[in-house]
Amino acid sequence: MQTTRTNIKNIGKAEFMSLFHQYQGESLCSKKLSLYANQIQNPEMKNIISQMSTQCQERATRLSSFLQEAGGSQLLS
Repeated sequence: MQTTRTNIKNIGKAEFMSLFHQYQGESLCSKKLSLYANQIQNPEMKNIISQMSTQCQERATRLSSFLQEAGGSQLLS
């Protein structure tokens, strides 16, 4: 089955802002989970929280690349 990739440059303002807000949420989630992981003493729990933080950061990175493709690099910090 062949998949077609949507040209991200053709998204509207509402879709762009939705992606941007999702990016902000994933970035914030990653930062908070990282801080929580640094405070946890239990090694197993620390590992789980660290993995969750990494997953949030990976999603934020993907969203960031979509936003940059759409011409929104000035919004990303």
